[in-house]
Amino acid sequence: MDRTYNYHFTPPKGWMNDPNGMVYIDGVYHLFYQHYPHDIVWGPMHWGHAVSTDLLHWEHKPIAIYPTEEEYIFSGSCVYDKENVSGLGTKEQPPLLAFYTAHNPITGEEQQSIAYSTDFETFTKYEGNPVIENEKYMAGDEAKENPAFKKDFRDPKVFRNPVKGGFTMVLAAGHQLEFYHSMNLLSWEKTGEFAPKEGVIDICECPDCFPLETEEGTKWILMLSRTSHIMPYYVGMFDGNTFVEEKDEFEENVNPPLLDYASDNYAMVTFANCPGPLMLGWGESWDYVSQTPAKNYRGKMTMARKAQLLKTEKGWRLRFAPATLSGIAKKDVWQGVLQPGEHKEFLLSEGKKLVLSVTKEEILVDRSNAGDLSFSEYLQTKAAWFLAKRIKTGNCNITVIQDNGYFEIFADDGLVVFSVMTY
Repeated sequence: MDRTYNYHFTPPKGWMNDPNGMVYIDGVYHLFYQHYPHDIVWGPMHWGHAVSTDLLHWEHKPIAIYPTEEEYIFSGSCVYDKENVSGLGTKEQPPLLAFYTAHNPITGEEQQSIAYSTDFETFTKYEGNPVIENEKYMAGDEAKENPAFKKDFRDPKVFRNPVKGGFTMVLAAGHQLEFYHSMNLLSWEKTGEFAPKEGVIDICECPDCFPLETEEGTKWILMLSRTSHIMPYYVGMFDGNTFVEEKDEFEENVNPPLLDYASDNYAMVTFANCPGPLMLGWGESWDYVSQTPAKNYRGKMTMARKAQLLKTEKGWRLRFAPATLSGIAKKDVWQGVLQPGEHKEFLLSEGKKLVLSVTKEEILVDRSNAGDLSFSEYLQTKAAWFLAKRIKTGNCNITVIQDNGYFEIFADDGLVVFSVMTY
C-alpha cells in the first residue's frame, strides 16, 4: 500500500526526486520536480509541476518539460523574467524561464538549457539551447578520437546579481561550483569558482546562493548537496563574481554545518521571487529509497521551511522553522522543552517508537525500534540513529511535526534539524 501524507507533497504516480525551479508568482507557489511517471524507480527524467497557495495543499499540473531519447531533463531552477530581458515573452506577458541540465543518456554529457512559458504551465524549449555548453577537451592520447567533457556538470541555480546587475548562475561542476553571469538570461560568461574547504571526497549537486540580513549586515549563504548525501552550507559574501567564504573564528569548526542532520532530506533549495528565504527538499534518501515499500508512487517533499541567520556561541548558524503551522492538526505537532539527560518517545504502531534524546553536548534521534528496517541493510547499519552536536546550552526547545511516520524535528530552537522517516 502507498502511504498518504497530510502535509507533504507526493507525485500523482511514478517516481519523484529533487525539487526544481521552485518560484513564487502572484500569490502562487510553483513546485517543479524530477519525475518519471511510468514507474516507481528512477527513469528518463521529466519536470513534474504542482501549485499551492498555502504550501500544504497542492494541485497537480500537467508535466512541464518532457525528455527525448537524447535529452533527459535534469535538475535546475526558474526565473520569473518580469522585465522580459530575454525577449522570450512580452511586457504584458513576462516569461517564466526554466533552466535545466540537458543530460545525454547515451554519452553522459551534460549541458545547460532553457525552456520558457508565458502561462507558467506550457513550456517551449529554447531554440538556442544549450545556453552553456560543456567544455570539450582531450584527455591524453587514448582520447584523441573521442574528446572528453566535463563530468557532473549540472543543476543550474539562477539568481539576481545585486553587484553587477543582471543574473548569476551557480552550477555544480564535479568537486567544485562554478559561477556565470548574464544580463539577458541567454548569453553567459564564467566569472568564478568555489571549492568546498573540506576537500573533494565526493561531488557537488544542487547548489543555491542567497542573501540574508543579520545583526552585522547582509551575509550570503551558499548551500549544496553532496553525493555522500549530506547538505552543507557556508556563510560569506557574494562579490558579483563568486562566493567568498567568511573565515571561521572557531577552530573546532573543521566541517561546515548541515541543513539537516538525518538522512531523509536531500537537494534542498529555495523558492525564487520570494520575499524571504523559503526552501524545501526531497524527503527521501538515495541510500534506500528504491527499496522502500511502495506500489503506485515513490517520493515526497519535506514541508517548506523558513530560515534566518544567527550568530551563536559556535559561529553563524541557520535557524529553521516550519513555514506555517496553521492548517496542521494539533495532534501532529509537538512543542516542548527537554533538559539535558531527558528524552521524548513518539509512539508508533505495535509498540514501536522514535526516541529523541538530549545531553549537554548532543542530540540523538533513534529509529532503531521505530518500525521495519529489514528491507535495507543500510538502514539497519548506518541510518538507524542520528547524532548532532548542540549549538545552544541548557534546555533544548523543540518543535516536531509528524505526518504518517515522517518526522521533521527542529531542535535547539531550529538550529539543529532532523528529517526522519519510519517504516
